[in-house]
Amino acid sequence: MSVFDTHEHLLFEEERLAKRVDFFLLFSHYNDGDLVTAGMPRQAVTDLQNPDIPLETRWKQFAPYWPLVRSTGYGRCMMIAARDLYGVENIHEGNYKQLSDRLAAANKKGLYDDVLKKKARIELSVLDDLATREGETLRSAPQFFKVVTRFDYITQASTRTHLERIEKSTGVSISGLKDLESAFAKAVEKAVGEGLSGIKIAVAYSRSLLFGRPSQAEAAAAFEKVFGGSPDDAARKTLQDYLVHRELQHAAERRLPVQIHTGMLAGNRNPVGQTNPSLLTGVLGQYPQVRFDLFHGGYPYCSELASIAKSYPNVYPDLCWLHIIAPGEAKRLLHELIETVPANKILGYGGDFRHVEGAYGHAQMARAITAEVLAEKVESGYLKEEEAGELLQRILYRNGKELFS
Repeated sequence: MSVFDTHEHLLFEEERLAKRVDFFLLFSHYNDGDLVTAGMPRQAVTDLQNPDIPLETRWKQFAPYWPLVRSTGYGRCMMIAARDLYGVENIHEGNYKQLSDRLAAANKKGLYDDVLKKKARIELSVLDDLATREGETLRSAPQFFKVVTRFDYITQASTRTHLERIEKSTGVSISGLKDLESAFAKAVEKAVGEGLSGIKIAVAYSRSLLFGRPSQAEAAAAFEKVFGGSPDDAARKTLQDYLVHRELQHAAERRLPVQIHTGMLAGNRNPVGQTNPSLLTGVLGQYPQVRFDLFHGGYPYCSELASIAKSYPNVYPDLCWLHIIAPGEAKRLLHELIETVPANKILGYGGDFRHVEGAYGHAQMARAITAEVLAEKVESGYLKEEEAGELLQRILYRNGKELFS
């Protein structure tokens, strides 16, 4: 069946084809974090992506750690991609060069159509293009992507350099809060004109998801502190909170879905307490007209997200990334969501990868987990088979397509 992909960071095909790729491309995203956690020196992990270092040298650095990370969801995902896309089973010393050669040979025009369309059967992906995070012109490839963008560069601005960047991208001179609000409105208008399909909020990487609701006067005073040479954490938070509310107001006015990162953060040694989706409940209730796509199953706060999605009509729990973070937890949460959340709310797949091999492998894992959960529901008598078939279509295809239509 075709699936609708709610979240990717994929390069555009022409960027991918311009890269020198080899076996270690598969370990450039997410697996690199597991390698660091397993004890591989960070510089050695970074060196895996340096094609000027001989492949054999990099394999010798990598080989002691591969048995330690291959059992994680990230490792499983790459093994599925290697097997299905390049015909290489069970990656090891005897076949990694063959895999590398096949991966490089496939790096040619038509790769995305072959992998995303024909093999992964992804109808469309919602793309958070990491090359357009600071007001750059949105790029388009409508046969593959619906594009969302971030305005974190505005909501999290805290230095004069940040303001200069906003001024450059919007053409608005900023000397006070009202100017910054005018620049924000212009940035949103520009993005909508370029085909914007939604807004992504990723501030959990730098702060808590708990937002207050300061007045415009309080925010104006905070602006003067932050950009007047006497900033403090309280002033920065006040200004950020105010601007996030302006962002949500823009989303409401434009009828744009809002995707928010909740739960675990990518990389190593990141705080997780500030990412609990329950911190958002105040905001969710203030904007009932905004459709909130809450990411990653909230992992490890999965039941909190299920509870929120059951209570708030405008909240859609999204399992993007979760199938490879913790496949068993994705299965458990999907059981819970089916039992607690209306069927039109559950978003079952988002690859969340920089390379198409990851998107493919993740899609296969999401299909398998979703089918297994629904089969168990039928076998237990909880669902009839025709109900399970309808849910399968909704979870992996219809709900995402309708949300971003």
